[in-house]
Amino acid sequence: MITVLAVRHADVAAPAAGGDPSLSPAGRRRAAALAHVVRDLVVDTVVVSSLRRTRETVAPVLDERPGLEPLVEDDPAVRADALRAGDLGEVVLVAGHSNTVPALVLALAGDTVPPILETEFDRLVVLTVTDAGTGVRGLRYGAES
Repeated sequence: MITVLAVRHADVAAPAAGGDPSLSPAGRRRAAALAHVVRDLVVDTVVVSSLRRTRETVAPVLDERPGLEPLVEDDPAVRADALRAGDLGEVVLVAGHSNTVPALVLALAGDTVPPILETEFDRLVVLTVTDAGTGVRGLRYGAES
């Protein structure tokens, strides 16, 4: 069984010049909440985009796992076959964006999730991949956004 935990990056500060804002104070609290949610899991791989906000979202998770380096992939759906095959491990955390998280769900499960609104940062999608198929469960974490 493969478990993929997919989140949109945490809350961001006002857009920065160049379009790569850092997390806001609320986003840093949400990133800490994500680390709390996954603290008892053996996370094999962490996937982030090339943008700062995804790396900052998983930073508290990585702080608790010395030596675990994130895999940079701007379109995590292209890794769907590797994820499904277990090539990235049994538990994979993906920090993406409002467009890439639904694309990953579609690629892995053939299913759609409700669009992630620009003001929504608290969604956590858990995908469970087995020989029988892929289950999708939508959860929330951290403060309500």
